[in-house]
Amino acid sequence: MANTYKWTINALDAKISHDSKDNVINTIHWGYSAVDNDDATKIASSIGTHSVEYDADNFKEYDNLAEADVISWLEAGLDVDALKVGLDAQIALLKVPVKKTFSNPFPPSAE
Repeated sequence: MANTYKWTINALDAKISHDSKDNVINTIHWGYSAVDNDDATKIASSIGTHSVEYDADNFKEYDNLAEADVISWLEAGLDVDALKVGLDAQIALLKVPVKKTFSNPFPPSAE
């Protein structure tokens, strides 16, 4: 099973001022998704937040921050392999379901 994975940065929380710096990012709100390469209708996703520690030696101004910078923080701080395993499992269940839902199985009778 081959899947393509993608990060989405949904929001960044920042301290307005910290250590004489402005807009110091401290929380990343992220999404991580997988699409089955054989069937693009099979999509799985996960969301979460990740706290970021202030590092005075490697601080990057918000205006100079790129998406790739934020993704590198996520990949350094999260277990990406475990995220992929979870997404792969979701897609496997979409391909071969083991459960189903019976919606409104007993509609009210018309009287």
